[in-house]
Amino acid sequence: MMYFDYRFMEVARPIIEHEQYQEIRKIKHHDESVYDHSVKVAFYAYQLAYKHGLDWKSTIRGALLHDFFLYKFKKSFSLRIITDSIKHAIVHPLIAFDNASKYFDLNEKEENIIKAHMFPFGFPKSKEAWIVSYVDKYIAIFEYASNFKKMAARKQPAYTAE
Repeated sequence: MMYFDYRFMEVARPIIEHEQYQEIRKIKHHDESVYDHSVKVAFYAYQLAYKHGLDWKSTIRGALLHDFFLYKFKKSFSLRIITDSIKHAIVHPLIAFDNASKYFDLNEKEENIIKAHMFPFGFPKSKEAWIVSYVDKYIAIFEYASNFKKMAARKQPAYTAE
């Protein structure tokens, strides 16, 4: 998905075109890829940051990299799903930060955006980090709902006329 906003693309392009970053296109996240999710979060967070005169460049970079983990979180429908989900919520921002810092130079604000986006498991220290955390959760709700609708539709028995 490309966004036709020159400011956004100027900042985003070096990250989204990076060979390692492209790997997240292969990882499913809610109802789409981690790549699609991250670009969407970055774009909407950028729009809010820009509108409010905040550091929109760090917002874009931090948001793009907030889920830069290179593995598929396996959900098992068992009693462990809650503890596994909490563990993932705590650990994946740290893995994303480690990956991001390997390939990109990050400032303190971008570091905090990545590490703290899973509030309350991390604590945002800037308005930009709060925006990314909020936008991430907002978008995730719609992704979960879309995925749930698709799953429910698959389980519906076919209509037969009598």
